[in-house]
Amino acid sequence: MKKIFYFLFTISVVLLTGCGDSTGGGKTSGDSQSVGKGGSMARFAIKGDYLYTVNKDALRVFDISEPSRPYPNSKVHVPFDVETLYSYKSYLYIGGERGMYIYDANISTQPTQIAKFVHAKSCDPVVVYDDLAFITLNSSSDCRLQDGENTLEIVDIKDPKNPKLLKTMAMWSPKGLGIDQNKTLFICDGTSGLKIFQITKEENNETGEIAVTIDEGAQKVLRDIDCYDVIPHQKNLFVSNSENVRQFDYSHFPMIELGKIK
Repeated sequence: MKKIFYFLFTISVVLLTGCGDSTGGGKTSGDSQSVGKGGSMARFAIKGDYLYTVNKDALRVFDISEPSRPYPNSKVHVPFDVETLYSYKSYLYIGGERGMYIYDANISTQPTQIAKFVHAKSCDPVVVYDDLAFITLNSSSDCRLQDGENTLEIVDIKDPKNPKLLKTMAMWSPKGLGIDQNKTLFICDGTSGLKIFQITKEENNETGEIAVTIDEGAQKVLRDIDCYDVIPHQKNLFVSNSENVRQFDYSHFPMIELGKIK
């Protein structure tokens, strides 16, 4: 039960912020049973003994090695358009209106920008798994960017210093997204509902080039699920919107709803 409550608290924080409101994930120290994992819209992420947050033009680093006594450690300047934050391996992926910024966090207290992936001016939460970054671009009025795009972009980040666009897919009005270890991708696509895709990644052993396939024929579209952000974890899907947080078991389809909190 403790794990579930940490998840719900994280999504509740997501609900209290706005477009480009929050993203990240990680594991806290001190309690081997405790897990913290944010959604794609989060402005915070946990990596080891450090909590990272983004706001306006600042990336702040907090030492949480003693969970009962967190304290601010350092502050790093970031571009003014940053919106979301996601941690994966030794890097921080920051979503901004004009692109995705990649920071090397090997020196935990002094993350350094090493790359920028430029895209159309849009709100853009990002999640990462298996050297692939998944970005949704949204042009809704909530983002104040009516001239933006509504797409899913998949980016090769095998070399974090040289991100490469692999695939673009049209969406209706995408917001939060999440991907699990089986490369099942969940996207909150506005009034179009929750969309679920299976991603296949293939790498050429000779050239090192990566190809990605989205199985659109096997996609699932759950129009009755209104969602702002999602977190998939061990076949449990946590779905949030402005009214509630819902938990589903997606080990089989149709998914089974396990509970709801207003």
